[in-house]
Amino acid sequence: MWDEYFVGITKQRHAGGIARLGSSVVRPANLVYPRAADVLEFGRPMLSLLKAEDPEVRHCHVGAVLGRYGRSLELSLGLDFSVGRNFKAMHLAAALFRLARDHGQTDAFIARKLHDDEWTDSSRPSLTVRFRQPQRIRDLAGLIDLIGNFPGEGWPIDGFTTIPAGQGSVALVSGLRYIFLPEISIRWDLSLRRRIAAEEFGMDIILLDQATKIGRLCLELNRLPAIADARLNWSDVIVGGIEDYDDLIARLAVLPEDLKKGLMCRRAFSERLDLTNQQVLAQRMAHLAGDRSSGRGG
Repeated sequence: MWDEYFVGITKQRHAGGIARLGSSVVRPANLVYPRAADVLEFGRPMLSLLKAEDPEVRHCHVGAVLGRYGRSLELSLGLDFSVGRNFKAMHLAAALFRLARDHGQTDAFIARKLHDDEWTDSSRPSLTVRFRQPQRIRDLAGLIDLIGNFPGEGWPIDGFTTIPAGQGSVALVSGLRYIFLPEISIRWDLSLRRRIAAEEFGMDIILLDQATKIGRLCLELNRLPAIADARLNWSDVIVGGIEDYDDLIARLAVLPEDLKKGLMCRRAFSERLDLTNQQVLAQRMAHLAGDRSSGRGG
């Protein structure tokens, strides 16, 4: 059985990343967005790892993609791939976080889509929307508005990454992908930060609310003629932040060969770092509290 992964990382440092953290400075697009060729060159270390493990790689899609985060837009590396069980996923995770650290990125993540009978303690709900025909981003305003303002319990869907259509154009896409990563969102969303801090199991409650919201949204989206499929999935994730890249990279270099029996997944991923939803949120909240007390945070 193949495992599906995707990553979240950008080379861009201005306008998008800063705007969503509260800066009012917005620079002209030609001074901010890297060229598509630069984005692909940026991802070469990870692509080299995938090439080295070619027998384990079933398919790999890579390209420059446009992502939206709150009110900002970012050009990022779109990389998703399917691999066999012997693929060294933790080596790729280390390469990802080294790239993020070396390019001064605030956050980066790698996710493995869980199979229907799997579960981990670092699982996050995600939404994948596939179009019947490739669509231009400029024609998706109504759909993006529907997704962002969908009512009900859960948190507003404040960002997405486009799925490339394969024709080499950033503006032409085959779908949208969203994954709920509260430890990233709380950097700029103070309401979400307060909600999580107010309840002992606030993270778990919000995750379940968000999954319910995505499920209801999928029912609505699947009624639209342009949508081929809208689906709720759960993904096992490892998220790195600028505060802890060095620690993550060091831990990824020294991993246990065997894990305790009884894991509810076919392939250990976040479990190899002993990650849980509660633990990672508590750690990120502590970092943000430290930034505020030192005058660096929002």
